[in-house]
Amino acid sequence: MVKEIKEEEFKGIVESDKKVLIDCFANWCGPCKMLAPIVEEISNENKEYEFYKLDIDTISEEIPKEYGIMSIPTLLIFDKGKLKEKVVGLRSKQELEDILK
Repeated sequence: MVKEIKEEEFKGIVESDKKVLIDCFANWCGPCKMLAPIVEEISNENKEYEFYKLDIDTISEEIPKEYGIMSIPTLLIFDKGKLKEKVVGLRSKQELEDILK
């Protein structure tokens, strides 16, 4: 299950010792709406990662600036507090599963 988080939760989640995927999205974004069910499906099958989503319209510019988020959807993939990968744009389920391996 993908849990929506607030800006103040972001730092604590990404700095944990876990593997984390954060889906940065906006409600008006068509590709984001198409990606959301794919991420949800992967979250139900993949127990290695924790899955979150962050509405970029509800946060300050700090996180997008720090992580170079210039378009959405953007997936930020962290492993033990370090950014492992940034995936920009709509991707297939298979592509995302391969990236998470």
